[in-house]
Amino acid sequence: MTDFQKRFELSPQDAEPSIQYSRLDFSSTDELEPLDEIVGQPRAVRALELGLGIDASGYNIYMSGMSGMGKKAMVKKLLSDKAEKSPVPPDWIYVNNFKQEDRPLAISIEPGKGKELKKDMEELVSRLKEDVPRAFQQEDFSKEKMRLTEQYENMGKEAFEKLDRLAMEKNLFLQETPDGRIVLIPKKGDRPMSAEEFEALSQEEKDALSNDQQDVSRMVAEVINRQSEIGQKLRDEVRRIERDFASRLISPAIDEIINKYQNEKLQKWLASVKEHMIENLNRFRTRESGQQQALASLIGAVPPDDSFSDYAINVVVDNSELKGAPVIIEESPNYKNLFGTITGTFDRTGRLFTSFLQIKSGSILRANGGYLVFNLMEALLEPLVWKELKSTLKSGELEYHIYDPFGVFSTSSLRPEPIQIKVKLVVVGTPLVYHLLQLYDEDFPELFKVKAEFAPELDQISNPELLIGRFVQSQRKKHSTLSFDPHAVAEIVKIGARLAGEKEKITSELSRVADIIRESDFWARKESAQMVGVEHVRKAVEEKIYRSNLIAEKMRELIANGTLLIDVDGLRIGQVNGLSVIQLGDYAFGRPSRITASVGVGAAGIINIERESHLSGSSFDKAILILEGYMRNKYASKHPLSLSASLAMEQSYGLIEGDSATVAELVCLLSAFAGIPLRQDIAITGSVNQWGQIQAVGGVTQKVEGFYEVCKQIGLTGNQGVCIPRSNVRHLVLRHEILDAMRDGRFHIWAVKDVDEAIELLTETPAGNIDKQDTFHWRVDQRLLEMLDIVKQQKAVSIEREYPAWRMPSEGSRDPRPRFPGEEKC
Repeated sequence: MTDFQKRFELSPQDAEPSIQYSRLDFSSTDELEPLDEIVGQPRAVRALELGLGIDASGYNIYMSGMSGMGKKAMVKKLLSDKAEKSPVPPDWIYVNNFKQEDRPLAISIEPGKGKELKKDMEELVSRLKEDVPRAFQQEDFSKEKMRLTEQYENMGKEAFEKLDRLAMEKNLFLQETPDGRIVLIPKKGDRPMSAEEFEALSQEEKDALSNDQQDVSRMVAEVINRQSEIGQKLRDEVRRIERDFASRLISPAIDEIINKYQNEKLQKWLASVKEHMIENLNRFRTRESGQQQALASLIGAVPPDDSFSDYAINVVVDNSELKGAPVIIEESPNYKNLFGTITGTFDRTGRLFTSFLQIKSGSILRANGGYLVFNLMEALLEPLVWKELKSTLKSGELEYHIYDPFGVFSTSSLRPEPIQIKVKLVVVGTPLVYHLLQLYDEDFPELFKVKAEFAPELDQISNPELLIGRFVQSQRKKHSTLSFDPHAVAEIVKIGARLAGEKEKITSELSRVADIIRESDFWARKESAQMVGVEHVRKAVEEKIYRSNLIAEKMRELIANGTLLIDVDGLRIGQVNGLSVIQLGDYAFGRPSRITASVGVGAAGIINIERESHLSGSSFDKAILILEGYMRNKYASKHPLSLSASLAMEQSYGLIEGDSATVAELVCLLSAFAGIPLRQDIAITGSVNQWGQIQAVGGVTQKVEGFYEVCKQIGLTGNQGVCIPRSNVRHLVLRHEILDAMRDGRFHIWAVKDVDEAIELLTETPAGNIDKQDTFHWRVDQRLLEMLDIVKQQKAVSIEREYPAWRMPSEGSRDPRPRFPGEEKC
C-alpha cells in the first residue's frame, strides 16, 4: 500500500457507529423499562406543550414530519397524560322538541348521567303504558264516568221530552230518518196525515200547519244544538277526569326525575313531556295490532316509529367511562366519522323517514372538551370535510346535516340544535401540505397557529443504547417478541444510525426499526432460540435486502459477465469508476458507472454528452459548468485556455441527475489532459466546487456497498475500494460483512477533502501545482500550453492563407499598424 493510500484510508471503526458497551449493562432487555415517552424531539415537544397549554381558539396543532415516525402514538401518550388531569366533559343528549319537532333540542348533562336518564325515561314510559290504561279501568273512574254520562243523558232526554210535548201541542209527529235527520209530519187523530189528506186541507189550514212546523223546527234545531253542546261537555268532562286520573300517575313519576337531575334545560323539557303526555292520553289506549302496524309501515302509510319515541333520549355522547378529558384518534377522517350525521329510513315509496333518535355523533363531538387527532391529508381528500371543519372551528358550533354530497336523495328538514364545542385539534401531515395551506388558505394560519415539526432523526440522545433497549422492550410488551441480548441491541442501534444516515444519530422512523425487531424475533423463533442475538438481527437485515435486491443482483450479474463494461482492476487514462444510487421505493442500492473523457485540440470547451443528448438534469449540468470554473481558476492564471473535451457516463440510457459524479468527472478529464492513468480498482464519489474542495453527497453508504458487491462478484483482489468525501465519513454506516472485509484488508475506503488528494490517491502521483515540474498539475498545464500553441499556429496559418499580400510596416515607420493592400493612410 502506497503512502497516499495509507494517508487517506479509513479504519473499520470510522465506518460504523461507536457503541458504548458499558451502557449495555443488562443481560436481557427484560430488565429495562419499556419506552413510552417522546424522546429526541425537543422542538416538537416544546411546540406541543405550547399548543396544549394555551386554552384559546386557533391554537390547534399541525404535526409535520415524515411518515413512519409513530407521531400519532407519541402524541396520544402525551395527550393522555394531560387529559388525565383535566375534568371529564359533560354528556350530550338530543330530545324531541314538542313545540318545533324539526328542531330537536341539544342538552348537556353531567358525565355518565346521559345513559342513566335514558334508562329512567324508558322505565317511566314502560310503567305508564301499563298504569295509565289500568287507571282508566278502575271502579272510581268508571263510576265517575257513568255518573257524568247519566247526567248528560238526562239533560238530553229533558230537551227531547220538551220538544215532543211542543210537537204534540202543534198536532205534529216527530220522526227520525235513517241518516239522523228529524222530520215533522202533520197529525190526523192518532196517525200521521197522508199526502192526499194534506192536499185536501184549505189554504188557511196549510199555512197554520206550516207555521207550526216552523216553530217546532226551530225548537228541533235548538234541541240538536243543545244536544251537541251536552255531548261536547260530556267529552270535555270525561277528558278532564281522564287527565286528573292520569295526572295522579304521570306528574309524580316525572317530578321524581326532575328532582333527580338538577339541570334547568332538562327540567324544562321534562315539564313539557308531562304536559304532552297528559294532553295525548290516547297514546296509552289500545293500539292497532302489530300486524296492522307493520302493514301500514310497509305501504308507507305511517313512518316506522314507536308512538312513545317522542319521550326517548338519544345519548349522542356518553362519557361515563372516562377518567379525564377524551383523546380521540380518528383513523378514517371522512365526513360522517368526523361530524356525525342524521341517518334515515326509506319506505317502499322512496320517502325518507328520520327523527332525532337517528342523530349519530362524530369524532369532533365525542372529543368535545378534549383532544382529536387525525391525518389532515386524508381529511382534505374527502368531500366537504375541509369546508365544514373550518366552519365548525370558526363558529365554535357543530351543526348536523344528512350526509349526501351528491344530492341523490331528498334531504331531511330535520335541523337539530347546534352544540357548542371546545376541542383541541392535533392534525398530522407533511411539510408540503402545511406550506401549501399557509400560502393558499387564508383561514389555515388562524386555525392552526402551532406547528410541531418532527425531525427525521432523534436529537440530543445521550444514551442511544439504553433508548433502543427500552424501545425493544416496548415492542416485546406490545407484540410479545422475545427479549434481546445486549449485542443484539447494539446491532439495532447500528441499524437505527444507518436509517438516519449518520453515525451519531438514530432515525426517528422507529416503525422501520420495529420491523427489524419483529423480523429478528421471527428468525430467532425459527431457530428455537430463547433470546434474540446479534446473528438473528443480521439475518433479518440480510433477508430484508434479499427480498428487494433482485434488480441489483441482475445489474451486478451484467457487470460480471461483461455486458456492462466496468473495470475493477488495472490503470486507464481518461477513465474512472463513478458511483450512483438507484432508488426502488423500499430499497436503494449503489452501482458503479464508467465515466470517460475525450480531449483534443480546439476551442469547443467541455462538452457534456449527457446534456447534448437530453439525458441530464439541471444539477448535473450545473456540475459540468463548475468544472469549467475549476479549470479557469487552476490553469488560466497565466495563459488562456483553449481546449475541446467531452465527458460521458457510459452505458447510461436514462435521466441522470445530481452532482455526486463531479469529482469523478474532473479527475477523469484531468487524467486525459495529463496522460496519467487512473486506478480502476478505486471508485470515487463526491461533489466539487470551483476551488477544488470536495463536498459531501448523499447515499454514500449505499454507494460503497454497491461497489463492494460488484468487486466481490468479479473477485476481490485486496486493492479495491472507494474514495469518498471526508465530510461524508460521519454518514458512513456499513454492514458487518464489509467491515470484516476492511479488517482483513480485502476492501478499503479512503476519504479526501480536495481534488489534489483524490488525484494523488487515484494516480499515485504528487498533485503539485502548475509551477512544480513533473507533478500532476504541471503535466496538465503543459498539455494545455501545447494545445494553445497548436491553436495559435493553426490560426496564423489560416490568416496567411486568407490574406497572402498582407505585410508588416517597415522598420522606423511612423505607423506601426499592419498594412493591408489598398489601405489609405489618413
